[in-house]
Parts: sequence; C-alpha cells; structure tokens
Amino acid sequence: MKKKMENEVAVIIPVYNVESKLKKCIKSILRQSYDKFYLILVDDGSTDNSGKICDNFSLKDNRIYVIHQENKGSVEARKSGIYSDKAKEVKYLMFCDADDEMPLKAIEILVKNAEKYQADCVCGNMNRMIGRIFIPQFLIRFTPACFRGENVKVYCHKEIMSELYESCFGISNYPVNLVAKIYRRELVTNVAKDKAIVKFMGDDLSVTLKIMPNIKKLVIVSNIVYHYRVGGGTSKFMPYMLDDFLALYHYKNQLREYYKMDPKVKIYMDIELVNVIKSYFLMCKTVGSYNEKQMNQEIFKILRIPEMKEVVKSLNRISVRDTFMNLILDKNSEEINSYLNELCRKTRLKRRIKKILRVGR
Repeated sequence: MKKKMENEVAVIIPVYNVESKLKKCIKSILRQSYDKFYLILVDDGSTDNSGKICDNFSLKDNRIYVIHQENKGSVEARKSGIYSDKAKEVKYLMFCDADDEMPLKAIEILVKNAEKYQADCVCGNMNRMIGRIFIPQFLIRFTPACFRGENVKVYCHKEIMSELYESCFGISNYPVNLVAKIYRRELVTNVAKDKAIVKFMGDDLSVTLKIMPNIKKLVIVSNIVYHYRVGGGTSKFMPYMLDDFLALYHYKNQLREYYKMDPKVKIYMDIELVNVIKSYFLMCKTVGSYNEKQMNQEIFKILRIPEMKEVVKSLNRISVRDTFMNLILDKNSEEINSYLNELCRKTRLKRRIKKILRVGR
C-alpha cells in the first residue's frame, strides 16, 4: 500500500507511444534533489509499451501515479493530470514532455524561487539536445531577451503585461512553452477548464496566453531547468497543424483588441504567420513528401484563405520584407514552389545530420 505523502509539487507528463525515451525522462525526475513531489503520468492510449513502463515505475516509487485513458491527444491528457486527485493536493504544478528530461536541481531551483518571492510563476531556462548530444549555447540562433542580464528578474503584473505579454504575439522575448516553469496550481486550473483552442500545435502558447494576464508576480531565472529534445512531436507532419496556427492567429487577434495593444503587435503577428506558413510548406515537402502537383495545389489553396488576404494587406504597408514575403505578396504558387525547392536543397545536409544524430536516441 502506498503511504500518503504531503507533497508541494505535481509534475504532469502526457505519455503517448514514447517507450524509447520515457524511462530516461522518468528517471531524470525521480533523481531530483527536491523530492516532495508527485509524478503524474497520463498514458493517453499508448499502443506500445509506454503504459507498462509507467505502471512498472509506479510499483517502485510511491510518488508516481498513473492515469490510463483512451487516446484524446496531448491537450486532453494534460487536463486529466491537472484535474486528477493528486494534483488537487499540491501547491504547484509543473509540466514535462515524455521525450525530454530535467537536470538534477530543476524542481529545487523553481520551488525555492517561487517561495522566496511568493511568485505565481517561475520561469527557468532550457538547453537543447539532439539524441544525447547537447547543442552548445553559441549555436542557438536566438535566446529570449528575458534571460539576458541579471540571473533573477522579478516582474509585477503591470510589467508582465507591458514588457512580456506582447512578446507572446510574435516577438518571442519570453518563452511561451509550459515546460521549464512552475505554476501556482490555481493559476492553471482556472484556465485549463476552457475549451481547447488547438488540437496539438501551439497548445503551450494558447494556455500561456490565458495564464499570463492572471499572474501577479513572475520570476525569471537564468538557470537551466529543462533539457528539450529537438525533433519530438513537433517535427512530425500533421495535416491539421496549419488549422491550429490559424486558430491561434484569430485568438491572438481577439486578445490584442481586448487589451488594446500597440498596433505594431499586429505586424508581428502577420510576419509570424508568414514564417509559420513557410515552415508548413517545407514540412509538406520534406516530411509530408508532397509531389509538385500537390504542393502547387496546397500553396494555391492557402494563398486564398481569408487570413492570408489580411496578412498581404498588412505586409504591403511594411517597407522591409524578405524573398518569401514578396512571393506571398505576388501570389504566384509556382514561384513559391520553386523557392521552396531551392530552400530544401540548401538545407538537405543539415536535415541529414539531424536525422543521423537522432538514431538510437
């Protein structure tokens, strides 16, 4: 029989068909220097051995609780963990993806800062790895501005809204992911009950957009508290991924108007959408294996959606544009396809290296 524990933190992990990486993820959490936590594993209808792995770990450690459910997707799996009985007992919630890991003092660092500053949320930094190889920081193209300067930064509600919230709309000065953070439980439960905006892509952002206006005090620490594995679920092609991004675009527009944001925020959103569409087209080619006819049809279809017409009008007012933006403005599907072919050719070696590094991870 499991002994009842009075723990302060619940770490929630949605699990779906990730047997090759799940053990490393779970072990990285169980060996944390801070041990007053529950680990809630939500097996979202896995068809491999992931569910069994969860059960085996739960038999060995009384901090682990397993939820088995039919496949509903990561959004609903996370909700199952948030509203589980064990999560209701704790003061703080944390999230982790089943193919990622946490360094030894991750939870300790986040809890100590949450208690010291009486913060609603503490955000830590992360590093990235391909397979078992960590990517050096100097190779990372962009580091959110919030991690530059002081090791610890404390923001009140007014500063959160004026300095950080707008960055969730395309500037990226603050990481919008749910991982690498600790939250006061009520902060999450008050918004997670709402109907999901997306099916999969952009779920972290959609929840962050809801949470941040309710944070009274936010602490940002420069410590690495998370190991993010590059090339997880977001590297897989899903036909509905663009629908998710468009749903987010509409939701952000509503928030932008509600909070009466600076007009420049709309420009950031439009540029971001163009970049998202470019990434989507590249995934159609490289992961979806679309042929030339399929690509031309997809490009033709997307250029005619209402959101793109709105973005084109917006970009016409911007003097600084890149090649892809200009092609979007010209609405020439064949030229866009040729540009994408050339881009795929230039990045072929980089994709092959990443694929090799992922083997055996």
